[in-house]
Amino acid sequence: MKTLFVNANPVLFDDSPAFDSFLVEDGKIVETGLEAKLKKAMNPDGSPDSLVDLKGQPVIPGLVDSHIHLIAYAATKERNVALKGVASLDAMQKKIADFIKRKELEDGTWISGSGWNHDMFPVREMPSRHDLDAVSPHHPMKLLRMCYHICVVNTKALELAGINKDTQDPEGGRIDRDAEGNPTGILRETAMTLVDKAIPPLKDKEEMKELILAACEDLVSLGFTAVHTDDFGMTGDRQATLDAYMELDQEGKLPLDVVLQMITYEPNDFQFYLDHGLKTGKRFNRLVCGPIKILGDGSLGSRTSALKEPYSDDSSTSGFMLMSEAILDKMIHQAFDNGFDTAIHAIGDLTMETVLNIYAKYDDLVKSQGLKPAIIHSQIASAELLKLYKDLGVVANIQPIFTHSDWHIAEERVGPERLKYSYCWKTYREMGIPCVGSSDAPVESFNPYYNIYSAVTRKDLDGNPEGGWIPEEALSREEALKLFTLYPPMLTREVGEKGELKPGFAADFTVLSHHPYEVEADDLKTISAFATYKGGKKVYESPVFISITKE
Repeated sequence: MKTLFVNANPVLFDDSPAFDSFLVEDGKIVETGLEAKLKKAMNPDGSPDSLVDLKGQPVIPGLVDSHIHLIAYAATKERNVALKGVASLDAMQKKIADFIKRKELEDGTWISGSGWNHDMFPVREMPSRHDLDAVSPHHPMKLLRMCYHICVVNTKALELAGINKDTQDPEGGRIDRDAEGNPTGILRETAMTLVDKAIPPLKDKEEMKELILAACEDLVSLGFTAVHTDDFGMTGDRQATLDAYMELDQEGKLPLDVVLQMITYEPNDFQFYLDHGLKTGKRFNRLVCGPIKILGDGSLGSRTSALKEPYSDDSSTSGFMLMSEAILDKMIHQAFDNGFDTAIHAIGDLTMETVLNIYAKYDDLVKSQGLKPAIIHSQIASAELLKLYKDLGVVANIQPIFTHSDWHIAEERVGPERLKYSYCWKTYREMGIPCVGSSDAPVESFNPYYNIYSAVTRKDLDGNPEGGWIPEEALSREEALKLFTLYPPMLTREVGEKGELKPGFAADFTVLSHHPYEVEADDLKTISAFATYKGGKKVYESPVFISITKE
């Protein structure tokens, strides 16, 4: 069946020819042009099989978020205490207490949550176990900092996990201690796994399916037609996680493409994916196998990202990598050797240098296999590292919205010299480094219009700082939009098939409330999705658009 979409206001790239209508058949755009001409092309008598009036609203290619944690987002929203935006320790304590009261949680029930950021507190000190004990000594608690690389737990949680003065720091992690050597309640990186073992993990497949569908509903309501998600490390059962996604795909319930980023923490983890016949690029229906994901280091906010020189605001540490270079080399090599892309979490310049050097070591293998190695986050770099990026063609998976939180702390963490090559997305693009955009939700919101706003204005969501943070690195509106439309198909080998409103491309598109090239820059964050179409089929429509179309 042919569907003609008329009265469109397409948002075009690179001076593409204008049109006001497009014809869709079998999930693809088959022709673009003027309404009168396309109506004649539909049937001999000019009558359409189906006609959709877009009421002159802006239309963009379907949006893609190239890195989130979908199940963690849904769990945070549905099951955990949300601490994002709390502005003080007192406010954090009150929110936890209110959560316990509202949920009527019995003593002994674990409290999980995320989103606190001590850098936003009047006194910029991390909370301790004693601060949580003051809320409730009877409910074990694990509360993740917004970066997900540090948590604070209370005394009850430490007791249940068996963490005490004599517990050794695990490789790639640290237990913060007071002057007497007792744990303060702050656990960094792999030290968090010590308490995770005491928390009942999410293992129920049906509950996972409910969470996945809830998150997908939110994604399509914002205009997304594809998402890349790292979930295998967020649950307690890899098999149940894979089964949940596979069953939803087989049942036809996924409203958008879901690309699985397959995390490995050690070389042996890789075997799970091999045993299940998964491989980068393999598509089922709307479920797609993505890269092997590896965590290289931590976060800037927690000072656990690995730097070549000490932190400017704490000379006692340079952060740390989460594994040795030899182990990282082995994991990357086994991925490449088996035809998998890789996506390595790397924030600090030491980690980026290590990863890029390993990529260079296996460049011939990468090219012979046609692979697309990537680095996720890629925040603190240098001129030399960016040149290596460009020479190797490594994909930078970046999060413009990180400037929302990080502009407050980045310079004090790394100093003005290192900052010159940090968060420098315009420099990346001008050098020809391939980039895709993402949010890392639930670390930050996956609202794509927040991300585009951040890339263009270099401001936080409150409009600060005036004039933008390092404004010379601001992206044009078109470049910002391309991060979430045109560029991501390179990761799924769908360049020339998705990401543009052209004949031969998938009819994945989003109808917007406002034109992103025409609103004031500060108003980009207020844009919303009126409707989302996947393969020419509507998967979301806002009440506002429904009322417009019925006039």
